[in-house]
Amino acid sequence: MGGKQKSRFDGLDVAAMTSHVRRTLLGHKVANVYDGSALSASSETSSGKSTYVFKLANPNASTLPSSSTATSISSGDANNDGNKAAATSGCSNISSNSNSNRAMLLIESGVRFHTTSYASSTTAAAGGDGRSMPSPFASKLRKHLRNLRLENATQLGELDRVVDFRFGSGSVAHHLILELYAQGNLILCDAEYRILALLRTHEYASTAASSSSSSSSSS
Repeated sequence: MGGKQKSRFDGLDVAAMTSHVRRTLLGHKVANVYDGSALSASSETSSGKSTYVFKLANPNASTLPSSSTATSISSGDANNDGNKAAATSGCSNISSNSNSNRAMLLIESGVRFHTTSYASSTTAAAGGDGRSMPSPFASKLRKHLRNLRLENATQLGELDRVVDFRFGSGSVAHHLILELYAQGNLILCDAEYRILALLRTHEYASTAASSSSSSSSSS
């Protein structure tokens, strides 16, 4: 009997995926950032408005000697066995395979984050072809994070549903804070955690009341 598919990450899910990201994606460079609207019609995500796909380049892939590929192809049976093994590994190993030159990280604000291979075939429809205009927040992410390496991923607190992704190091470092509780949020910060961009803003009642009273008194 199949159980109901989980729609939101809990604290344990966040801990497990944060560990997976640290194990498989650290050192990968941000090649591009795409809106997830093209995925909204699929089972990958229920809403594309708060979903972003990070295309990450594996710096270790280019260091592999090309001769090893030729040697593998020259052996018929060995090549067939290798193809079977690759097919068996499936898309779940896309980021852990050092021979892969890229990995895709899907982040859905308030819901989840994980590596994916499905997104690699749909990013063209989400602005990956260079012709579609990205959303304002995606443009901010591209401007500040492109060509920076993912240096760390940290779950804040004890099993809290907040993750700090650090791209780059030193004075050029940037932090992307993912909130997975309530409606969620994505917060882009510089090295000193000064906010550069917010996916979702909220005006508190006290602030609104203060602004209203100020405008009334001035009139």
